[in-house]
Amino acid sequence: MKPITKTTTCFTFILFLFFINSCSSSNGKEPEITNPISLRFQFKLKSIPKELNGETISYLLKFYHCPNITAKDCYTPISIQSHKNTKQIQSSIDQMNFHGLAPNQWTHLSIRIEGIEKVYGKYSPGHNPFWIQNTDSFSKNPNITHEFTFVSQENLIPNRKQEELASKFAPILVFHKDKKYLPTNIEKYANYFQPKEYTLPNKDIRRKTTGQTTWNYVEFPDLNETEKQTHLYYHVRYANATVSGTQKEALPGFRDNGNYWYGVGNGDMVISYWIWYDWNEGPTKFGNIHQGDLESYALLVSKEGKPKRILLTGHDHILLDTDFRNINSLKNHPILYVAKGNMSSDGGNPTSAYGGYTVKLHAGNALFNYISDPWDVFPSFDPENSILIIPKNLSEKDLTNVKIGSGITDKTATLDDCECKDLPEPTRYVDARKMIKGQIERLVAWEEPGWVNQPADKDPDGHHKVDPKLSSFFKFQGRLGKHPRSDLRIRELHQYGESPENAPFKTNIEQHYTFESPKTDRSYTDREGNYGPKFLGDDSTPQK
Repeated sequence: MKPITKTTTCFTFILFLFFINSCSSSNGKEPEITNPISLRFQFKLKSIPKELNGETISYLLKFYHCPNITAKDCYTPISIQSHKNTKQIQSSIDQMNFHGLAPNQWTHLSIRIEGIEKVYGKYSPGHNPFWIQNTDSFSKNPNITHEFTFVSQENLIPNRKQEELASKFAPILVFHKDKKYLPTNIEKYANYFQPKEYTLPNKDIRRKTTGQTTWNYVEFPDLNETEKQTHLYYHVRYANATVSGTQKEALPGFRDNGNYWYGVGNGDMVISYWIWYDWNEGPTKFGNIHQGDLESYALLVSKEGKPKRILLTGHDHILLDTDFRNINSLKNHPILYVAKGNMSSDGGNPTSAYGGYTVKLHAGNALFNYISDPWDVFPSFDPENSILIIPKNLSEKDLTNVKIGSGITDKTATLDDCECKDLPEPTRYVDARKMIKGQIERLVAWEEPGWVNQPADKDPDGHHKVDPKLSSFFKFQGRLGKHPRSDLRIRELHQYGESPENAPFKTNIEQHYTFESPKTDRSYTDREGNYGPKFLGDDSTPQK
């Protein structure tokens, strides 16, 4: 560092006293800090939305010492400083310069803009907080600069194009003929939407990162005998999307699903789908039992609308991410299989691209594995034992001769790179007309939560009008169902699981969150078996 003048030394000493005081008051104990470093901060705001005129902006700085991000004390800041701008926002640009002190041993710094709550979920300032990792460069040039530029969080793809794509790739769903809970819709609960709060489990990472101790849920009445129409929920966006908190410099657990932004990129798009079930009963009679279930899959398509990859999630994992040619489809509609459980349980509704196989699941420990022995049991494409729910734009005639299998005659070439040599199912053609149980009666576009029934800014359609029956669901952050958290009841021999996080911006550990593009071959393996490809296809596999 450069030599320090007497004036700077005095200023630094005053800041040092303030720094020590702020650390002591925020953490309850005085941290061991030596040789603090003086830093100069320069922050700019650009494209500020008009809604923020008259608001006062402040910057919250949190310094962390976290050389090992898995350490228990990683999430305790060693310094917290707040710097408030004395001027109110009056235009589309703003800036603030100030000096501050940093502990010389900090590893991570988060910089959060505060005072922008009015536009949360509508306009993003980019990563907020913005993260910086300490490097040697700060000792040579102790300046931290960053420019926050606000962008609209509206979807850049016209509604009509979204609907066309969602309809084009809607699934053919295959179930065991005795499956108890078939997919329905959430609109039937519109009159019963009353958000509540529940206490987060002690292990929830939000307790460490944001100090959050509660989360939201809604409890629904049992309406199993009414309004059983199947609706399919979808969200189409450009694949080039970013969520705040996903910087490589960020500490884990600071992801903010309400702060995201889109980019056109190369034009590739992701179509995300959610299938709603009223109940999850399985995969055994022991558990996992909860009200509400949202199962999801996503497609990566080119700007011309050609399918490239498919990604399926379930059990809080990515079950499959593979080339679209490695699954069966009919006129672009993927054929997807929904599992039952064992011990006569109805199952946890996970979705697979293949039928006629099982996966044994982990129940948490060896005792529970022995007691419950949970399985996913996927149906075959079989007119005698399975039923279908099909898209509305398919007819019985379309299902006269459905191809099941790769269609490739050279089986050696098909299986060489596939973990499926034990399941070499020959290609067959099935008359599936008698399997049809019902149709997907309605496709429902999931609107961006912050823009529901708000005047448009950049929206290509010029509006954000939403059916009143859906607006509460679209804006809600929390869990859907009367079982908001896991609950083991030994006397009942039942495990009550967590009701699902609301779509499309889920915060569970699927790593899908609708923002992860299908991008690389991967599949999930459990206690016995996997959800990976059962064959590898080519351009002849999709059935036209």
